[in-house]
Amino acid sequence: MAQFRAEWTALVALAVLLAVGSAAARPEKIRPGHSYYSDGTRVEGLVRDIGEEKNYEEVYQRYRYYEAVYDEAGRVVLFKEYERGEVTRTDEYRYGPEGALLERVVRKAGEPPETTTVDRAERDAGTEDAP
Repeated sequence: MAQFRAEWTALVALAVLLAVGSAAARPEKIRPGHSYYSDGTRVEGLVRDIGEEKNYEEVYQRYRYYEAVYDEAGRVVLFKEYERGEVTRTDEYRYGPEGALLERVVRKAGEPPETTTVDRAERDAGTEDAP
């Protein structure tokens, strides 16, 4: 019985790891300046990114879906959230020469843009939090 319980626990843990890993997946091969789509999203610090990449035809049928555009270093430079095919949120990111996030501009439908500047102390401390 103990053997069965140990195997069952290991199997459940593996299933959870696989589910979490696929939900957090980025595009396997990133081409700078190209759009990538998903029906899932993830947030790391102040940067929003898509989950598992899907083709546009697949996500367009969803109520809500997301688009991301990356730079040459694989960093998100543009993130868009769609509801029923209409853009409801756009995040633009600017990075410094060393690769750290310097600025995020969030535009939501019907609201003025919100700019967040990340100073050097915050970057060094890693204290950026998503709103």
